[in-house]
Amino acid sequence: MAESTVDLAGFFSSSDVSPKTLANVADSAFATAKDRIRFIETTNERASNGGAPLLVGAARFLLGDYNAALESLKNAPKGADRALLTGDSLLALGRVDEAIAEYEGSGAEPIVADMRIAYAAFRAGAVGRLKKLVEKHDKAGASIADWHFARGLLAEANDEREAAASAYARATELNPEHERSMFRAAWMYDSLGDEETAIEMYERLSRKPRCAINALINLAVIYEDNAKFDEAAAMLSRVLGNFPSHTRARLFLKDVQSSQEMMIDDVAARRAEKRRRLLETPVSDFELSVRARNCLKKMRVITLGDLLKLTEAELLSYKNFGDTSLTEIKAMLERRGLELGMDPNDIDVTAYADAIARTPGAPAGGAAPGAAPSAAAPAVSHGDDATMARPVSELELSVRSRRCLQRLNIVTMGDLVSYSEAELLAARNFGQTSLNEIKSRLSEYGLQLAPKR
Repeated sequence: MAESTVDLAGFFSSSDVSPKTLANVADSAFATAKDRIRFIETTNERASNGGAPLLVGAARFLLGDYNAALESLKNAPKGADRALLTGDSLLALGRVDEAIAEYEGSGAEPIVADMRIAYAAFRAGAVGRLKKLVEKHDKAGASIADWHFARGLLAEANDEREAAASAYARATELNPEHERSMFRAAWMYDSLGDEETAIEMYERLSRKPRCAINALINLAVIYEDNAKFDEAAAMLSRVLGNFPSHTRARLFLKDVQSSQEMMIDDVAARRAEKRRRLLETPVSDFELSVRARNCLKKMRVITLGDLLKLTEAELLSYKNFGDTSLTEIKAMLERRGLELGMDPNDIDVTAYADAIARTPGAPAGGAAPGAAPSAAAPAVSHGDDATMARPVSELELSVRSRRCLQRLNIVTMGDLVSYSEAELLAARNFGQTSLNEIKSRLSEYGLQLAPKR
């Protein structure tokens, strides 16, 4: 993030403490760690040298030092700006009743004060009062973001999550900088299983220099749930950068780092196992001519691993092995990203699988179209009891897909194929990507999900 070029000291020479101005000042003050330190120093200096109490109080409010903000605001001239900032500081400290009293006597425009009271009422659990305030401004509030935010709070209090999410989204349309609406919308969408929209909202918040801690932590949770460990760690590091003693963020970061290490080990182990099974694939499974197969059989080349150990010269040196068979074998290997004489550790199993998928008519095991299935990878009928009892861990699914199945208590193949596509997609955080992955893995066992009910 580029260093701010805004003269933050100039804020203390103004008289504007409107929400828009405070948001701009906050973005500039938190643009970099250096800007934040400079803003703190300037605020303290102005407080010591008799700076305007209203501006010093506003600056302390932006810095999250709410008790100090209240001390400064006590000495500011009475007026709507002082009352609203005082109420906001009290509300941030959880002193809801005192905050409401400040808003009520603020002298601010009625809808401005009432929407702040509505939020405080929601915090206090006073749903009846919240409802009255929303209804009071039903006509005038239609074009005001704060009113739609209050409407979302009312829907949320009544456990109408879809209506709440819709109201918060409308508030962000009217005011793209309405952070409270973005945060609560993200939370609602996440609870509804619309993880994609939740991430979009949280990421919009995270791009703001001064982002709410809970937004960063919630986004980190979703990232971690999707195995995006680097992104999760980055969000938590931002929290700890400003609040080094934040216990929850520090412990969560350790969990993320541990999961990252486990994932790396898990991926490495799965790739090694896939490589081992690939190398043990019988050469008879591949689309070779009878002549080439017979030559390899006489040379006691049984598996793909045996074949890859040989060089072109070693193959050609064998009796009756000619250029035609060599060209045929090289072409077969090339289609799979392989070559004679290569180090087995250099095999990219992912690229191999992709190459197989691009080969028209070729089954996953690599056998020629129409060839009988090998003994190593028999076709399995949907009703095979032994297969139905196999654990779903054998499907080697991604972290995200595995967790989705764990939430549904799906343990065996039989459990999994009892679900239809629609039933899986209805589960929280279960998306099309996970569904496609599971269908692909099941097909390798000759299985498929239940038909639509």
